[in-house]
Amino acid sequence: MLHVIYLMHPGGVCLLEQKFGSLELDSNLVSGFFSAIKDFSRILSKGAGEARIVEMGQFYVTYASGDLLVVAAVVDKDDNRVRVLHALDDVIQRFTARFSDVLKEWDGKLVFFSFTPELTKLLNSGLVGEAPEPRPQLKRGLPKLMVKLGQISEQEYRVATECNGKRTPEEIAEVVDLRQDEVEVLLYKLGKLDLIK
Repeated sequence: MLHVIYLMHPGGVCLLEQKFGSLELDSNLVSGFFSAIKDFSRILSKGAGEARIVEMGQFYVTYASGDLLVVAAVVDKDDNRVRVLHALDDVIQRFTARFSDVLKEWDGKLVFFSFTPELTKLLNSGLVGEAPEPRPQLKRGLPKLMVKLGQISEQEYRVATECNGKRTPEEIAEVVDLRQDEVEVLLYKLGKLDLIK
């Protein structure tokens, strides 16, 4: 279950919090934590990082970011990470489309954002990650030239070539000798590039 989601300004201020589970967290503490992770990962990845997953006990925390919004969620460890990442991406797109004028001119004053019904629908009341694990499939042939041209990384290429519609992310991780969370982030990126379905 996705227990709680935070919609934050890129500066780290929590704009909206929605709980679906019973987990109690301080939104100010969480938004500061995610802001620090986001900044740190951007420094390490030289701006290339879009989504991150951090495992913490029986949960994982994940975030996705856009130009005007950062979305973070605390999710059960056994939930489908790829589906959650895609759902967070949808939240960013919808929220930004609806409130872009307010977000662009935002001066730090707290504003009421009426988005809870749509958020509940997008995240299936917190159950978005409980769907069956996907079996990603490559949409078309993938030439090795894409790696040489820098369009995808070697790891993304290795993962993509294992997407035959029969293997789960866990099985792909075993074949390519990467951790499952690393494979799930790579699958998310490949999906954003429209290379897998």
